[in-house]
Parts: sequence; structure tokens; C-alpha cells
Amino acid sequence: MSRKRANGDGSIFFDEKKKLYRGQIVIGYDENGKMKRKTVSGKNPTEVKQKLKQIEYGIFSGEFVDKSSITIYHLAKQIIDDKYNLNEIKENTYITHLATLKRLQPIFNTPLQSANETQLRAYFQKQLNKSNSILRKDYELLKATFKEAIRRDIITKNPMESIKLPKSKQKQEDVRAFTIEEQNKLLEILTTEEVKYSNQMLLSMFTGMRMGEINALTKKDINLTFNTISINKTISRGEKGKAVLGNSTKTFAGTRTIYITEDVKTILTECLSIAEGDMLFTTEKGGLITSNQVNMELQRVLTKHNIIDETINGKVSCHSLRHTYATRMIEGGMQPKVLQQLLGHTDIKITLNTYCNAFDKFQNDNINLANEYLKQKGLTLSKKNNGSEAVKDMVEIG
Repeated sequence: MSRKRANGDGSIFFDEKKKLYRGQIVIGYDENGKMKRKTVSGKNPTEVKQKLKQIEYGIFSGEFVDKSSITIYHLAKQIIDDKYNLNEIKENTYITHLATLKRLQPIFNTPLQSANETQLRAYFQKQLNKSNSILRKDYELLKATFKEAIRRDIITKNPMESIKLPKSKQKQEDVRAFTIEEQNKLLEILTTEEVKYSNQMLLSMFTGMRMGEINALTKKDINLTFNTISINKTISRGEKGKAVLGNSTKTFAGTRTIYITEDVKTILTECLSIAEGDMLFTTEKGGLITSNQVNMELQRVLTKHNIIDETINGKVSCHSLRHTYATRMIEGGMQPKVLQQLLGHTDIKITLNTYCNAFDKFQNDNINLANEYLKQKGLTLSKKNNGSEAVKDMVEIG
């Protein structure tokens, strides 16, 4: 029975005739473009897998193929693997990078030395119907791959050097926060009616946690004595689209401890009382819950109760709950640095750029309050202006 590995990594199968496990891996292409494979044998799949991995790394030393046969896939995959093995990226990011590499399938079997600017531009032109986020990931991986190819002397000229990040043809609509009126309507529904995943929605609305982080919570992550939540992992989509419980958060800064209010403590107390097993939230069959499942239920509630003001621009999704928390905190006077830590942003620029409108409004409101205070104390320019006008009038009369 054959066991397929990731695309391009080879396959492992059992040879009934010789009673051995065998593995094959593509090591390059001949002058006619036909794939060249190498076969290894072992007593078990693990041994074969290790041998295939040695060959994979041996490709770059010239042991199996010369530099002219090293493909975009070979080098990109090694870059991704190296980052993961050196703990530069977390498991969730590793899975995301592999998905990006898979999207490059139309060109990833191209030898690096054969790739050219025209080919790469043509690839991006065919991808313009995808989102800017997808295009950026593809662009950054290709850019890193060819930069590394230059460093290793595989190529002498970088075909990505003059290619700029392409822009999507999709109509972009940013996720927005709920208005106070919308939030009040939603809050009433979530607390008075039977809504699936209501507790997860409430937690996101009042803690700012990402939905993947909430669905990954275990009982051990909740400390009602010290009123804290330990955020240390997330649920994301695996290579085949299935929910995967990672061993880390989305980013390094995402691992954090947050303090909770009495309202949030009440929600968590209820969740702990009904949770079965170690996970705080599971499906009826004990499976993992994805952000998409929660989002679908949220959309149903919003539509059924006509909560959203359609005159306001912006997309409303599950992530809007997190945006709503952040926006209310800014309106309440929370400083950007504090909010950055609560949200788990790696850089304060992310916080400032994501919520720039809310910060601008908060700044303007505070300026208006300060101006009112100055007026109350008589510290305004109106006296000076009035005096100037009076002098002007006297001159004209004279």
C-alpha cells in the first residue's frame, strides 16, 4: 500500500515481493523535461522516510543532481523546513507556508536556472482573482526562494528582482467592528436566546481573543482564583482543511495571559461546568470547533434578527467581535501599548494601523474635551480676537 507524502516529497510503499518498504523521490528533470527519480528501501516506513529526507537535502550538495536541476519546489521546501526545524516559525505558520507552496504548483517544478521574469509575471497575472493576502504570501515565498538561490550560487540573476507585489482584482472590504447599537442588539440575543457557540462569541467580544484561541482553550488554561486566561495555542486548518489543534498561538506574541472581568468569569464558570474532557469547547461528538463554524452561526443570527446597519461600510464576520472589543477599549481610553499586549500583536504598528480610525476618533474626542476645559478656564484666543476687532473699529471711526 502506497503512502503519499507532501507533493514533491516522494511516496512510500510496501514491496510485497521483496518484503521491504520502498520510497521514491523526484531529484530533477532530464533535458526533455522528464522527471528523474531515486528509489530507496528500508525495513519500515520511518527508515525509508529518513533516507528520503537525506536525499532531499543531498540534492543541494550536488550528490544526486547538479545545480541546474534544482527546482523552485526543492529550495522553497527546504527554506520552509529549515525555519520550522530551527523554531523560527510555529506549526501553524509552517502549515500556512506549505499551503502557499502547494499553490505554486503551476511553476514549482521549474528548475531555478530556467525560471525567468516573463514566466513569473505570467503566473501572477493568472492569480489576480485571489485575495491580496494570498498574493502577498505567494510573492514573499518566491522572493525568498530566489534570494536564497542567489546566495547559494545556484543562479546569478534574480528574476523576481524587478517584479512588484501584484494587487488583487477582488473588491477589498475590511472587517469592521460592531457599532454600540449593533453590539447591544447582539448581546441581548446571545444572552437571552439559545444560540450555538454563544459563549465563544461573548468571550471574543469581551476579551478580544481570536476565535481560534478561544476554541483551543482547555480547562487548565482557566484560573478562576486569579481571574486569568492563559492563551498558548490555537485551532487552525490543516493541510487538508481539517481542524488542527496547534501547540502554539498564531504568533510568538500571541502567547499571553489576560485578566478577566466578573462578567467573563461568569461565562467561564458556566463553560467549565458543562465541559466534557479537557477541552473547554467541543462539538457534540467531541471534535474540535473551527472559527468558520462559529462564523456561520454568527451570520445566521445577524441575518435572522436584522442586527447589521447596512449603511455602514465594512465586512462583518466572526473577527468583528475581536475588533469590537478593541474599539470599545480605545473609546474607553486604553493606551495602544496595553491594547497591543492584550490582543497579542507582535508589533504596536499592527495595533495602530488596524485600529487607526478608532484611535483618530479617540484623539479628536480628547482634543475637544481639552478645548472645553480651556474655555472654562478662560484660556482662549477669543479675547485677543475681540480686542483686535475693537481696535479696528476705533481706527475706522476715527
